[in-house]
Amino acid sequence: RRVSLDLIGTLPSPKTALAFIDSKRPDKRQRLIDELLGQTGDPDRDRFNDLYAAWWTLKWSDLIRNSSNKLGEQGMWALHNWIRESFRTNKSFDRFVSELVTAKGSIYSSGPANYFRINGNANDLTESTAQLFLGIRLECAKCHHHPFEIWAQEDFYSFAAYFAKVSRKGTGLSPPISGSEEVFFSSPGTGTLKHPRTGATLLPRPLFGTAPKLDGETDPREALASWITSKDNPFFAQVMVNRVWADLMGRGLVEPVDDLRATNPPTIPELLAALAVDFQKADFDIKALVRRITASYVYALSSLPGPRNVQDTHHYSRH
Repeated sequence: RRVSLDLIGTLPSPKTALAFIDSKRPDKRQRLIDELLGQTGDPDRDRFNDLYAAWWTLKWSDLIRNSSNKLGEQGMWALHNWIRESFRTNKSFDRFVSELVTAKGSIYSSGPANYFRINGNANDLTESTAQLFLGIRLECAKCHHHPFEIWAQEDFYSFAAYFAKVSRKGTGLSPPISGSEEVFFSSPGTGTLKHPRTGATLLPRPLFGTAPKLDGETDPREALASWITSKDNPFFAQVMVNRVWADLMGRGLVEPVDDLRATNPPTIPELLAALAVDFQKADFDIKALVRRITASYVYALSSLPGPRNVQDTHHYSRH
């Protein structure tokens, strides 16, 4: 019941539940998980895969804030269908993020281009991208030095400069009714932002480490996407692992799930690190991550507390 609700958002049929209970196979849990993920030769493979895709599309539509109020019906469905096809084909998470961050074209024909309508300027794009895909909350650094972290205003606006070339054509938003079609593209000759306090011109720069060099012609977002999704960037794997863990286990190893920082450490650092490395080795395969967690001993523990773990809400001695 638990794994069916978690993976495909619906209850198992009585026939399926009884067959699982009666089965003597030692690998019956793994077989059920693979079946629900649409990764067996079962005749229902496509049906389960479609249910999985539909369920996880709802989760990511909420995270990306896909809404007809913001995008209009056509834009909303274009983004929805792109997310659903991504999960249906088990698109790797690095490719999913890269396509979203570098999207261009009409919001009606290019689903991920709607990300740039949802986040209407470089500042909004910076906040959303850092929090969604790195678990780094930068909104405080927009106005002053982050009170709990190392990020300064220069870090915020240098990161925002990666989005400075994004331009648009179209009518845009007309609240309370969304406007019509918009087209997003990269404009040559732009690509810098000014520090709001010093007035200094800031070139695109990652928050840490190194990103591919910019040549003045290439869309800076390509370099940004490469840096975000790199296996040398620990935040990218860790925040996704933490999101999925929280979704399946009821509580993230880090809470809130998108606030990874030194002053908010995980309850089990070794587990988060190990799962992140495993996710990287699987080339950011989301189904492999889901399978790894749901097939584990800890996922299958009873949710009923006993006298020794009734106080535990952090270390997963019960589900």
